[in-house]
Amino acid sequence: MTQILVGLGTCIFTVCGQLAIMAPVTHQEIAVVVAIWGLFGSIGAAVGSAIAGGMWNNILPSELYKRLPDESRNISATIFSDMVMQMSYADGTPEREAIVGAYADVQRKMVIAGVCFVPLCVACVWVWRDINVRKLETEQTRGNVW
Repeated sequence: MTQILVGLGTCIFTVCGQLAIMAPVTHQEIAVVVAIWGLFGSIGAAVGSAIAGGMWNNILPSELYKRLPDESRNISATIFSDMVMQMSYADGTPEREAIVGAYADVQRKMVIAGVCFVPLCVACVWVWRDINVRKLETEQTRGNVW
């Protein structure tokens, strides 16, 4: 469900963001503003990936170590780095429950970190100008369709 909400939010923000940056500029400036928009979008994605990767690699191993049974703690680093080994434990075993619990805990913390950026996004949207696009249709360059 979280992925669906993220996808919807991303879709809406992407379309609205592109419209907001293209509406106030002339036809000749569209390519430049879309390129700048893409540049800052890529920078934001890189920052988000760095934060998520840092959280994943720093929180998951220790959380996995804490949750594993005593007899499996010595191989927690191997379990962390090997997806096949993680999947080899049957559902319901203490090891599998520890793995699922550690993943859930890290995912919860990552969602909390992402939600902390929502006020910044809302503030950015709040300062967008309200542009009457219908009025712009008559003023800006229109192409001919043959």
